[in-house]
Amino acid sequence: MFPLNLLPLPGETIALHIFEERYQVLFDQLEAMEIEEFGIPYVNGDRHMKLGGLMRLVLTSEPDENGFRDAAVQCVGLFTVDSMTSNAMNEDSSPYPIGSVKRWTGWKNYTLSSKAAADFKKAKELSDLTSNGRGAGSKSFGDLIKALIEHQINAQHRFDILNSLDESTRNERIENMARFTFLIAEQEAQRNKGYFPN
Repeated sequence: MFPLNLLPLPGETIALHIFEERYQVLFDQLEAMEIEEFGIPYVNGDRHMKLGGLMRLVLTSEPDENGFRDAAVQCVGLFTVDSMTSNAMNEDSSPYPIGSVKRWTGWKNYTLSSKAAADFKKAKELSDLTSNGRGAGSKSFGDLIKALIEHQINAQHRFDILNSLDESTRNERIENMARFTFLIAEQEAQRNKGYFPN
């Protein structure tokens, strides 16, 4: 496992800079295909949040003289963490943290409410206008995971939304986030027209 202050979501590709020796070992094993997948459990400060992204290596740069490298990894699923241990560097075990996890597929049933979808769509349209159409596309806003990635919702908000106890709470959280995203896009559009709203 590679604990980070990130919560990757299925389909999302992220870039990593690998410099710690224990994670250099992990990426050596990934490159040698000794292991196919690894987990990025979300941590917030010192708190392990019990949810993470299951990752696969997409590509990596050649390690430099210190073993440092850059890598692109893609999230292929989500998992919950039952337990995790931080291993010390020795020959008998992996130097990187290991743990017991369960694949979590409940997210596949999550959808956006029509209210959240409408606010995310308006935010996207405003963002496309302020970027002169760059990034404009025909992405669907019916999928919660796609919306969280598309609108770059931060790790803690992703966790809060996905970890909601019920659909009503989840919808309330995503609707608040969609509304906030729209208001920021609206302010940015006004600022680009020479106005600065307070």
